[in-house]
Amino acid sequence: MPDSVFGKALTQLRQGPLPTEGEALLPALGRYDLEACWTILSPRLPGTPQSHSQKNYFSAFKDFLSWAEREQHVLSDPQPQLGPEFQQYLMQKYGASQASINTRLSQVRKFYKLFRQLGVVAANIDPFSILERPQVVPGQHREYYSEEEIARLLARADLSERAMLLFGAHAGLTTAEVLALRWSDLSLTGDTVVLTDRELPLTPELSRVLYPLAEQEGGGVLFATDKPIFGFQDQNALRARVFSLCLKANVPYRAWRALRHAAGLRFYRETGNLEQVARRMGVENHHLVRMYREVTEQETEGL
Repeated sequence: MPDSVFGKALTQLRQGPLPTEGEALLPALGRYDLEACWTILSPRLPGTPQSHSQKNYFSAFKDFLSWAEREQHVLSDPQPQLGPEFQQYLMQKYGASQASINTRLSQVRKFYKLFRQLGVVAANIDPFSILERPQVVPGQHREYYSEEEIARLLARADLSERAMLLFGAHAGLTTAEVLALRWSDLSLTGDTVVLTDRELPLTPELSRVLYPLAEQEGGGVLFATDKPIFGFQDQNALRARVFSLCLKANVPYRAWRALRHAAGLRFYRETGNLEQVARRMGVENHHLVRMYREVTEQETEGL
């Protein structure tokens, strides 16, 4: 639809050459070619091939692409109704499961972020920006490892296990991000870690653990190897290690996300800014991290 605002913006964008990956992705989207699109998108998504995270993203993209083909939506030139119509489709599919609807919308937002990065849609186009998503009560059913519990876990952990715990509880990484970490992703002289979508500072506690671990396993502080930091086969193995540490430390076991939520609380207490917290956690919308503010306010009121 060349006369649409979206079409004009896209035309302006394409006055310059597309990146190589964008040149390949554009016709693949036009053909609704799942395999060709996924080959380009998957390396830019969290997790490693065959990981739980990548399987979830693949399922979401397959569903979205199939729906778009049935409805004949042009994904590279999305019209304003694309977002609301896809949301309506999700509501029909998942019914009252608001968390499932929100998860799928978040995943498709991620795909459009990649489309913008690759130049197949204009930088100012987001067909999902106008949606009012079904709301899950912020903070409801969230679990957190307390600072005391984290300290007890760290006391019973070996060097590698302490790094694992702190990448969750201090850096806020997901299980997929932890599994994908390589020594070459770290700058120990600059105390940062570089992920696929963001760069994070390392806390002093995490740096103090990583320095000796790098000397033992990663080639040293200055000359990092490209091998993985952790040798877990999959996310289940990582969760099993956390479970084992909880037994040793007499700490109630909670899922990995409880470590990540502990990091979110730390970030909010440090900054008091939800947008900064969202960026550090790698989520698109600061509304998804509001529970950290609410938990902090509840704690303050209880003093």
